[in-house]
Amino acid sequence: GALMMLVARASGSVSLYDPARPKPLKTWSSFSSGRPITRVLWSKTRPAVFFCSDSASKLYFFNILQDQGGPIHTESPSGDAEVAGLCVPDPGVGPRGSAKATLCVAFRSGHVQLHTLAGKFAEQVKNEGEDVRALYGRWSSLAC
Repeated sequence: GALMMLVARASGSVSLYDPARPKPLKTWSSFSSGRPITRVLWSKTRPAVFFCSDSASKLYFFNILQDQGGPIHTESPSGDAEVAGLCVPDPGVGPRGSAKATLCVAFRSGHVQLHTLAGKFAEQVKNEGEDVRALYGRWSSLAC
């Protein structure tokens, strides 16, 4: 598959890079009200999905095949919980032998939450990898 890199920016945007090119293929901005994006990571089960958080600890869920303009879902931790880290562990095996995709959220307080992702963020759809590569190709031709 295509090797792509996501970059979190202090300007409040996220950019997608092909490491062989100096300019981003795509940049998403205007979704965090200008707050710096502090973390960004790919889903391990969905090639079209990535997650990020901003300096106010708001979480953003993107699916670039569903909406190329911005996040399709946002969440804010309850109270004053400050997100210190995000990770997407390798999917484990559920009680019935099914893989469970999760998002791990670590807080400055030392608490950790492990969220089982809803199917729309976890279950790959037919031809998703090919569709993502085709989208990268379109963005690449526009970025020239």
